[in-house]
Amino acid sequence: MNPEYLLIDGKDQIMGRLAAQVAKLALLGKHVLVINCKDIVISGDKQAIFDRYVEKKNKKTRSQPKWGPFFHRTPDQLFRRTCRGMLPFKMSHGWEAFKRIHTAITADYDKEMHRKVVPHAVTDAGKERLSHKYVTLEAVANRFGWKLQT
Repeated sequence: MNPEYLLIDGKDQIMGRLAAQVAKLALLGKHVLVINCKDIVISGDKQAIFDRYVEKKNKKTRSQPKWGPFFHRTPDQLFRRTCRGMLPFKMSHGWEAFKRIHTAITADYDKEMHRKVVPHAVTDAGKERLSHKYVTLEAVANRFGWKLQT
């Protein structure tokens, strides 16, 4: 039996606010599917955002360099990793909640797997609250090696 999924459209949504709401829904036991992850926006100065992601990407370990840290490059995995940061994923209920979060780069998702989809409105996370300073998650992913641009 497939569970019922809450469908959230990420187009023009602020990443931090959206991730907090998705994490809260997942902790409450809901299965969440976020589509259009490439159109999610990150608020702030473009160069400062890129610099922050460069620092994350360039972290190295001295003892075991082949064991990570690993850096996701696709927009859907970048967003899913942001949601993981808002969950207590080292505890069992946080890890189970993380498994209930699903993402898709565009609106084309596997409709066979997600048969029961209910649209869910996200409040107070829209781009209209921002000034001109923001960058899309697609631009960040393109900057750091996303090969399958749409």
